[in-house]
Amino acid sequence: MSKLTSGGWTRFMFGPLAKDAAVAAMLLVLLISSSSCQTRPHRMIHQSDTLSVVLREMPTGYPSLEPYSHSYAIQTQDLSDILDSLRYEAGSLLPFSRGPRYQVFTRHQIILLGPALSEALSLALAEEVVAFSVADKEKPDRWTKGLVFVLGGELHLIIEELQKPVYQGEGNTYQQQTPRWELLPGDKQRHYASRPGGKGAITNWIITPLREGATQHERTSAQFS
Repeated sequence: MSKLTSGGWTRFMFGPLAKDAAVAAMLLVLLISSSSCQTRPHRMIHQSDTLSVVLREMPTGYPSLEPYSHSYAIQTQDLSDILDSLRYEAGSLLPFSRGPRYQVFTRHQIILLGPALSEALSLALAEEVVAFSVADKEKPDRWTKGLVFVLGGELHLIIEELQKPVYQGEGNTYQQQTPRWELLPGDKQRHYASRPGGKGAITNWIITPLREGATQHERTSAQFS
């Protein structure tokens, strides 16, 4: 067998074969990196003409608060009572004046959302939130969209779109701009604050303390303790 000379070794290390191997290694690293950064697929819980409920990761742009206290067992009636308590204040056209106040969800929407959100929270993973879109039977062209999750014994509810009208035209979808609004905290409720001391309140994000409950992990552990 002939010995590999110094020049031959140099040609081997930096020749076409070495370049091909380097390219293949780079492609493998990119493939692994891409698969590791891939988002978790959405898990459909309910889908109908007036309601959509899915489990998904928190959308980009929101604070990173996971792991959430999921899965979480909450009774449908308790969840429905929270939804029924939510009010919002519409923006006023006059300076230094308060706008009118309205209920966030109609009775029909609460009947749809209560059991669907309860089921979704009982199935959610620690890195998933519940995303919902709900319309009303009398106004099927107006949709309210939001996110729900449990953290530290409190229910977080974010309203992303509130009764937003969507009109289907010929080949186009027109979304009418809605007036400014903000959610109104009720008894023991508060806005999520981006800074300590309640400062930097996000007015479309309401936090409600829950009754004594347990995550699925806690309940399972208690059975065998």
